[in-house]
Amino acid sequence: MKERTARPDIGLTDSLLSCGLTGQHPLFDRATIRRAFARIDEGLVHERALFSAHDAMRRLAELDDLHTMRRFVGSLPPSTVDLMVYLYFRRLDRRLVADGPTLH
Repeated sequence: MKERTARPDIGLTDSLLSCGLTGQHPLFDRATIRRAFARIDEGLVHERALFSAHDAMRRLAELDDLHTMRRFVGSLPPSTVDLMVYLYFRRLDRRLVADGPTLH
């Protein structure tokens, strides 16, 4: 995965977003996603970590391959990753709305 086209507002490539829209989330495992949403629902994730999550997303966009991206995400504090998960899923939701309903 060597694509470098990134969304300027969040630093995610089109291919990562496309994978996410199919239910595959290559940057985050299920346990990480569950932990993030549980902590967000419980109010354990604070806005002060939002800056570092946005910064991490921008830095993520500069990486060349999925393995390096995963390693980078794994090196971050859990509070930053939790917000990255939230931002990622928020971006997926926005993309779904923008693309409109799928007709089968």
